Amino acid sequence: MKLNPSYFITKHFPARQLLIRQEGEVKVVELTTKKQCTMALSVFVCVASLASFGAYNFWQQSALQLSSGDVVAENEQLRQQIAQAKQQQEQFIAQLSQLEQRQTLTQNVLASLPASLLPEQGIPFEASDSPAADNSVDERLASLQQRQYDTFSLLDQAIVKREQMLGAAIARAGLPSTVMDELVAKSEEQAAQGGPLELLDTDEQDTNSLSVVDKLLTLNQLESMLAQVPHMLPAADYYISSSFGLRKDPMNGRRAMHKGVDLAAWHNTEIFAPADGTVVRAGRNGGYGRFIEIEHANGFTTRFGHLNKIHVKRGDLVTKGEVIALMGSTGRSTATHLHYEVLHNNKHINPVKITKALTDVFKEQRYTEE
Repeated sequence: MKLNPSYFITKHFPARQLLIRQEGEVKVVELTTKKQCTMALSVFVCVASLASFGAYNFWQQSALQLSSGDVVAENEQLRQQIAQAKQQQEQFIAQLSQLEQRQTLTQNVLASLPASLLPEQGIPFEASDSPAADNSVDERLASLQQRQYDTFSLLDQAIVKREQMLGAAIARAGLPSTVMDELVAKSEEQAAQGGPLELLDTDEQDTNSLSVVDKLLTLNQLESMLAQVPHMLPAADYYISSSFGLRKDPMNGRRAMHKGVDLAAWHNTEIFAPADGTVVRAGRNGGYGRFIEIEHANGFTTRFGHLNKIHVKRGDLVTKGEVIALMGSTGRSTATHLHYEVLHNNKHINPVKITKALTDVFKEQRYTEE
């Protein structure tokens, strides 16, 4: 038997009558199958709607929670990136500050170089090529730092070489090996110094650069003090008629020690001061004849004998190259010449040796010997 769908509806929702008592009256409400189906459908739709709304609301809350979690994670990541960028910026600023500090130090050092370390042309101690413009910031900073280190390394080598040259010249001049230390120590005792205080802004951890700076300060002091040494023979035109050391005395032919050097030239040849100093004696002095003695810095003294005419007096301050007398043949002399002596701490030194040694250092070739 074929079943009609309405059979199931009629079975589950048969027509009913509801008796309702209200205010003493009885009312009959008929619930037909159609009405029951409509009510059931309405209830189902309401329940389904509430269920759908609840599911949607739950999905929305879940999605919102997930989205909120993503936003928090993104914000945390962004904060970390900002903190990292700030740290990199601080490191870059610190590196840049250090570079600027070292560049200022480099400029001050190069401005303080003695003439002996300056090249005839070009930039002194240029270490290497500039970094390429297309390099990264880190690469360019590293390249600049390396150039600065290389510059100080080259400068260190030049200072050491110059000190060795000065030491060798002092040894050739017959001066004691301790004279370099003595000259530097005396330079620190000089009173005529001063000026505004402008300390070098340096990185105290950069011991290599500071070591080079200290070496340069010492070299400058030594160069300055050596420049005050009487290292020139005090006449423009002459020939050496008698050298320093043992000889036969020109008067009696006996063996004798000649503690100076005799420079022979024309009568009244100009005699000049070989270095700055103070005249301590000027006048006649036994076998020296007309005589001048000058006291120079750093324990050096020069003496001039057999002069024809003296242009200075005791207490005069003389400068290097200033004419102090005219050559003659006074005192114990056989002909016109200058008897010239150099003493260091009251010990006689061969004037020719000191002239040969130090004129090479200071590029003043006044010495000639025939």
